[in-house]
Amino acid sequence: MKRTILFSAMLCAIAATTPSARSVTAGLPSSCVGCSFAGRNLRGSDLGGVAYVGADFKGADLENADVRGAKLVGADFQDADLRNANFSDARMAGANLRGARIAGARFAGAELAGVDVRGVADGASDADLRGLLQRCVGCDLADSQLSGRDLSGIGIVGGNLRNVKASGTSFAHADVRGANFAGADLRNANFESARLCGTNVDADDGDHRIECASLRDADVRGANFRGALLCGPRDSDPCTPVDAATLRAHARSPLDGAILP
Repeated sequence: MKRTILFSAMLCAIAATTPSARSVTAGLPSSCVGCSFAGRNLRGSDLGGVAYVGADFKGADLENADVRGAKLVGADFQDADLRNANFSDARMAGANLRGARIAGARFAGAELAGVDVRGVADGASDADLRGLLQRCVGCDLADSQLSGRDLSGIGIVGGNLRNVKASGTSFAHADVRGANFAGADLRNANFESARLCGTNVDADDGDHRIECASLRDADVRGANFRGALLCGPRDSDPCTPVDAATLRAHARSPLDGAILP
């Protein structure tokens, strides 16, 4: 419920934001609803500060495009070429990046919510993925091939990672609170010092409830959970090491074969 409210709030905030005064490439609107750029050559275009709702960029060439500070609600970038594009400080909610090429793309300071990033890992470096997933609330990586990747420090709160192949992957220092790893291959993965669990205050009775990343039916043999953290509901709240009993109870897994705190 809390993630749904957060996502809805981001949608409203982005949709209500007016475009900046910065000029965009001639012939491209600074704001639009449902506009289509599917398959177009927009290489090197200036889309900085635009405000688009439901824009279609499917299969478009946006290599080296400047999309800094753009507000993009429900934009479809499926199979688009985003190599070396600059999405710094962009705000993207409900966007589709499935199968997009992101090698060299920059997402510093970007905020993503409910974005489909399945298939993006193909052809992307570890640094590319870390940049994309630095702040990706409720993003969808289901069934992705992530084995052996260094994804340390990413932020995928509430993300969908069902059935991901992530054996030997490092999630050290990552924020994966509320993420769903059900059925994932996490053999020998590293969750050292990762934010794995969080506390929320129940709106009805005021009780503090613990919610951890779901590891139901995940293969966690050899996975390292030493130093995994339990954090408060606010970013400013301190985090403390989570114990094995709490992790088992709230990760929905006996964690057989895992390296526990």
